[in-house]
Amino acid sequence: PGGVAGQENPNILGCDTNKLGLAEFLEERGIEFVVTADKDDDYCPQTGELLRESEFGKQLESADVVISQPFYPGYITPERIQKSPNLKLAITAGVGSDHVALKSSFDRKIIVTEVRGSNVVSVAEHVVMQILALVRNYIPSYKQVINGEWDIAAIADRSWDLEGKTIGTVAAGAIGYRVLKRLEPFDVNLMYTDIKRF
Repeated sequence: PGGVAGQENPNILGCDTNKLGLAEFLEERGIEFVVTADKDDDYCPQTGELLRESEFGKQLESADVVISQPFYPGYITPERIQKSPNLKLAITAGVGSDHVALKSSFDRKIIVTEVRGSNVVSVAEHVVMQILALVRNYIPSYKQVINGEWDIAAIADRSWDLEGKTIGTVAAGAIGYRVLKRLEPFDVNLMYTDIKRF
């Protein structure tokens, strides 16, 4: 769901409100484009009986293509695939396909794909942010301030400078390489292991 931020900022494409930025493009070409945040079926907790089918489940039954997001996915289960005879393509608007039943898709010759590289900068920057938060003991420091405390010794006891440390990545692909590049200005020793060497 896009919420207020999605309504106020049309550049936030990854939400139902802004429809991945595709609605106008597809509709101009006569392609029906349905967007919903109602993606989970409701089941009886005692019997497992289906009480209500989600809008996503209903629309999937007649869809040729489904586009889902990695952080708010519509699960494409074997049962949903079986009930969707027209489905030919399952796209993740991002990376990852763990929300798609891959064997069932393969058996039905449904192409499963993702938008590779779409979030490599964001993920690399997030990794650097997490490294800094851990090394500088940010979360406990933040909690102290919020609680009206400030025990500098307790914070400093588990806080270090990043400079001079050795940081390694497992692989230096699209994300790992960008992590390493962003850490260079911190004057750290960088290491990585990968099948390719730069």
